[in-house]
Amino acid sequence: MSRTLKILLIVAGLVVVIASVFYVRTMTWMGEFTSINRYFTGESCTRVQGVPGPEDIAIDRERGIAYISAYDRRLAASDDPGAGAVRGGIYIMDLNAPAEGLFMRPITPILPDRFRPHGISLFKGDDGRRTLMVVNHPGGSEHTVEIFDLGADNVLTHRKTVADPLIMSPNDVAAVSHDAFYVTNDHDRPGQDGRTMAALFASEITSVAYHDGEATRTVADGLALANGVAVSNDGGKVYVTETLGRRLRIYARDIATGNLEETDRVFLGTGLDNIDVARDGALWIGAHPKLATFLDHASDPANLSPSHIVVVRENDGGGGVGSTAYLDKGAELSASSVGATYRQRLVIGAVFDPAVLVCEMGGSVTAAPATPAPDAE
Repeated sequence: MSRTLKILLIVAGLVVVIASVFYVRTMTWMGEFTSINRYFTGESCTRVQGVPGPEDIAIDRERGIAYISAYDRRLAASDDPGAGAVRGGIYIMDLNAPAEGLFMRPITPILPDRFRPHGISLFKGDDGRRTLMVVNHPGGSEHTVEIFDLGADNVLTHRKTVADPLIMSPNDVAAVSHDAFYVTNDHDRPGQDGRTMAALFASEITSVAYHDGEATRTVADGLALANGVAVSNDGGKVYVTETLGRRLRIYARDIATGNLEETDRVFLGTGLDNIDVARDGALWIGAHPKLATFLDHASDPANLSPSHIVVVRENDGGGGVGSTAYLDKGAELSASSVGATYRQRLVIGAVFDPAVLVCEMGGSVTAAPATPAPDAE
């Protein structure tokens, strides 16, 4: 064997080893070797058929009404001639109804014309006035936050569109007044450029912006795909999930200025999505334990993606403890994006499925670890 051939074989072998190590590392980090066994200690779950992509849920706990944002993401991303005309909507569900009487009722406003809602947030003022804020992706590189006044009869009246270069790739929104909000950017620029490499390396390149009602500025950055954002019940903290970082970041909030100061990080080992802050202050978070499987599900509904709802309770001395409230391989509902609570009910939304899952918890509180066990197979 010639010296040149030996060198080529050695180089080829090194490339194979490096590629294999990188593949195993990436698949491990994306949760693909995680074992998924159904876990739910409550009583039962009811699948409520509706419309494709009920991705985020905001609950008015005073009225028992769930507000749901949805649009058909698969169709919008397809080559179908009707993809460009896809228009999403806002729906409500009366959670005071019995399980057999649950349904999603559309309350979609006429404006804006191009409406593909993503993350939503409900704000209630001391005077009882309610505002619903909605991340909107009208098309192309255009992204906005739409602000609606919400009437007592659940009629949405469009009041304002907020667009800004710093709201470049918005995912979720958290309202702190009738005009001010925090919004996560899940990428560092509009469009798709760089997303794949950012995902492979879990790059900490995304941010949180704050709009004070007039101007927008960045208040947190260096996040590995910032996704869900929520504000504590007392307004003193802001919570942000990192899908690729698989952790929750906790920020102290200056209520007067809107500025944020990071105080804690809680690693949860699953691809975190939207956050619901329960009445008792616990954080209920939708998650994707197998991120590569989630990507397969995005392209083909036959490829089920596991659903995972994590509960985080903060410690008095800082940090927090995560536990699993719900886990399933995706047969009941695939790719859970949010888990919101009302009394003893857990309402789970999904990125693509044409349904939500309403689970009766029966007063039970889970104690399962937040991170599913590694697959032993």
